[in-house]
Amino acid sequence: MEKRFKKTVLLILITLAPAITIPVGIRFVPHETRTHHIFFKAKKYGYSPSRIVVNKGDTVVLKPTSLDVTHGFLLDGYPVDLIIKQQGLNFLKYTWEDDKGAVQTDWDKVSEVKFVAGKSGKFTFRCTQTCGGLHPFMTGELIVGPNTPYHLFISLSIWLTFSLLLLFRVRSDSLFAGFQKKNLSDRFSWLKRAVKLRSFQFLVIFPNFVIFYLFILSALWGSPVGNRNIAIIFVWIAWWFALKAILVPLGGRIWCMVCPLPAPSEWISRRSFTAVRYLQKPFKGLHHRYTGLQKDWPKRISNTWLQNFLFLALISFGIILITRPIATAILFLLILAATLVLGLFFRRRVFCLYLCPVGGFLGTYSMASMTEIRAIDHEVCRKHKEKPCFKGGVNGWACPWKQYPGTMERNNYCGLCTECIKSCPKDNVGIFLRPFGSDRNLKGYDEMLNAIIMLVVAIAFSVTMLGPWGFIKEAANVTETRQLVPFVTYLAALWGLALIIVPGLFMASAKGAGLLAGGGINQRTLTLRLAYILIPVGIFFWIAFSLPPVMINYSYILSVLSDPFGLGWDIFGTASLPFKPFIPEWIPAIQGTLMLAGLYFGLSRGYLALMEIISDSRIRARAMIFPSFFTLLLVNIMAKLYMG
Repeated sequence: MEKRFKKTVLLILITLAPAITIPVGIRFVPHETRTHHIFFKAKKYGYSPSRIVVNKGDTVVLKPTSLDVTHGFLLDGYPVDLIIKQQGLNFLKYTWEDDKGAVQTDWDKVSEVKFVAGKSGKFTFRCTQTCGGLHPFMTGELIVGPNTPYHLFISLSIWLTFSLLLLFRVRSDSLFAGFQKKNLSDRFSWLKRAVKLRSFQFLVIFPNFVIFYLFILSALWGSPVGNRNIAIIFVWIAWWFALKAILVPLGGRIWCMVCPLPAPSEWISRRSFTAVRYLQKPFKGLHHRYTGLQKDWPKRISNTWLQNFLFLALISFGIILITRPIATAILFLLILAATLVLGLFFRRRVFCLYLCPVGGFLGTYSMASMTEIRAIDHEVCRKHKEKPCFKGGVNGWACPWKQYPGTMERNNYCGLCTECIKSCPKDNVGIFLRPFGSDRNLKGYDEMLNAIIMLVVAIAFSVTMLGPWGFIKEAANVTETRQLVPFVTYLAALWGLALIIVPGLFMASAKGAGLLAGGGINQRTLTLRLAYILIPVGIFFWIAFSLPPVMINYSYILSVLSDPFGLGWDIFGTASLPFKPFIPEWIPAIQGTLMLAGLYFGLSRGYLALMEIISDSRIRARAMIFPSFFTLLLVNIMAKLYMG
């Protein structure tokens, strides 16, 4: 086995050389340069042409004009900064050094802009003048061939897929499993003391409570322009990026622990901010009484099906939600109202568990996170009959998420509220650090569909918000265009891909996996285990999508800190900070690296998910072939959007 492994590694290393040299070598193929004269038009919310394709060394001559309002044109990686007005009137930014050596800027009135495409790759040009609700998403693309970064990504993604398939045949989980999980509660005594405090969750929720409800006020009475309103900038750029890139991969459902929206309902239900209202004699199986009817959520819908459809419904109006402050305020108020009403009828966090659109994917993606709350010794739990961590105890409330740590094996429905740690009289519940991608057992098709929906929405948002196609933005932006037919077409494409086409293709790949595995394996079990591939891939897709808005719009974040309501304030002196993206020319390469990481973690963790149902490594490797090609296809679709 060790000899086969060494030969496989040698083969992988040998094939890496052509995987790199072939796409890099294409750039040295000689080609003639030419000059491109382009009549360039700008209008809400796109450019025409939206994609400009040239070769390295070509000269580009743009003759711009605006068809409606004033627009900007800032080209990543090139010193081209332009203000475009009507009737071909344009102002080109230029710089010079004064007598003291200081750099000064000014604007020249021009009718055309000329530059040489001296860098190969994909470069985004974007609007710099606030022109309406979708202004931050008004972009176009300059493709300078040969597009070496894109070619290199395609080559490396194929090489990585085949390399993993070869390794799957000769190596078990030891190569991919990662480190042994560690009990953070034991290693950091301050953490243990903190989470045992009765006031812990209140103290971490309350700052968010104040901030989020200030965001609601800002959304209702502040500036209606999204990039000038703190509710839009912080919620849908800063918070969304932090959620997908930091909180979920590292902390799972840690946002649920600090989320302020369901907090008022829980405080009213418990009739307490921090104290425990303990009953010696259980009421309906729990040692607490809550405000309201105290019913339990129906078992038939105790899954993520409702969350799947609510998330799709929410995303259908996504471009409106993240550009209209009033829409964000309405969403927050609806969630607040729903939690308050449900709290009158049901006990525990039923909205968070079964209805919250964000909670659905947090639960699914938390399976890959590096944090978990678990029993330290399951035998201690088995012998302890009272179960205060589940039923409630003197020091802690009954688990609001309806989880019992003694048998809990997945993060999906654990909101990290730490009540079980407080309740346990045996000090047998801890917070653990573990390898990325440790929970690998999906329980139902609802969870599989949730992972697929998240992938499809990441692709759809990349097309709609980061892509250059203005007609797609117009179709999604129905409240401004008032065009129902394009909007319905947009929804049909989104829902069709999420519920029919992509699930169908994945199920076909899983069926192929079953055939190559030789039968004898339950197809449903096999399909759900293979669906785990989509969770790490989806997380990295969302990081790749969420990163550019932060790198491009960070100046807006600093601006709204000084003027949170868009009322002309300048609290910190940053309200008039100029729009200046942070190394935007590096974004495609960073996105490509993230997607390669997603491909690796998706396939390697999917392989580990099969180990409990397929003991033979060669059969596992065969079962991975079709799902690997399916994943490679998805990754390269995203690469085409970001790099191609």
